[in-house]
Amino acid sequence: MGTSRREQNKTNVRQGILKASRKLFTANGYDNTMMKDIAAKAGVSKATVYNYFPNKESLLIGIEQELILQIIDMVENNAGKIKGSEAMLRKVLETMVEASAEYWDLAKYITYLNSCEGSALYAARLPLENLIRELIKAAQAEGAFKSDIESDRIADIIMGVFLITLFQWEHIELYTSRQLKNKLNKTYKSAIANCFNT
Repeated sequence: MGTSRREQNKTNVRQGILKASRKLFTANGYDNTMMKDIAAKAGVSKATVYNYFPNKESLLIGIEQELILQIIDMVENNAGKIKGSEAMLRKVLETMVEASAEYWDLAKYITYLNSCEGSALYAARLPLENLIRELIKAAQAEGAFKSDIESDRIADIIMGVFLITLFQWEHIELYTSRQLKNKLNKTYKSAIANCFNT
């Protein structure tokens, strides 16, 4: 059963608000962006924005949740197309980096807030990390990764690769999609090399 027109309109408004907030947070910075600016950019009233998102932190949570849902959908839609859990894991990492590259400074800020215990975004990335752990365990069962290495350790390495791309790669905005994928693939293979079964 499909969604009703009203539900679809609500989804579209929510996505429009998140898209506007991503653009404004990136262009003006989080602190310099006001809810009224987001409303104007999204083409809705300020009351509508508050109806969906009670504060700016909830917008950041919405942005992150949207990315996580995108990744989960990608995994589900490619389950039969991408062979092996390790290949799917690489695709998840690639999707994370490509999505972050579009809003690099905002992605850094959200990732930083994920690690701050007092933040509303603290541990908001847990569903994504759980998905990564599931793929690692599946890759170990398939023989791609060594089974005597704890899956949490491999997950830490993979999240470390993501953090390297965010906080150590310079001028990422100048990379083509192909250059980004090639550099990520080399970094991933180098970081994870000791975890592969030979």
